[in-house]
Amino acid sequence: MTPEEPPKPPMLAGFNVLELAAGAVVLAIGVIVSAESMTYPMGSLRNVGAGIFPMLLGFVMSALGLAIIFEGRVSLAVAPKVPWRAMFAICAALGAFAFLIDRAGAYAAIFALIFLAGLADKTFRPLTLLIIALSLCGFVTALVFGFRGMVNMDLLPGG
Repeated sequence: MTPEEPPKPPMLAGFNVLELAAGAVVLAIGVIVSAESMTYPMGSLRNVGAGIFPMLLGFVMSALGLAIIFEGRVSLAVAPKVPWRAMFAICAALGAFAFLIDRAGAYAAIFALIFLAGLADKTFRPLTLLIIALSLCGFVTALVFGFRGMVNMDLLPGG
């Protein structure tokens, strides 16, 4: 293998293993959704029941799963390198927001969300993140005060 030649994906019976696994997951979810939709009433064409939409959604997902599997016959896709830093930073940001929104108010939760999500980028720019956080806090303040009680959110702790 020369440096210019891209790596070859693992193949199983002529199928790209990555595409085969992804297609199998989508196909399985589609089959499960279709089977579960059978427990709801279908109704008729004039009076559509609650089971029609999930059944059609399951059929579409199953068809897409099959398309992904058969596209794997010609695909040369290889598994990408997982950006662990970005994944952990985004999960930490969402977790901090969920933890702080009721305990510390919207302002603290927004600042935690913006600054922890900013760690996902390799170039951490605190001034840019501060401007984004202040802008978002201003927008939330205008939203809360603009709708006068329709948006129920504590901006500060104990508010």
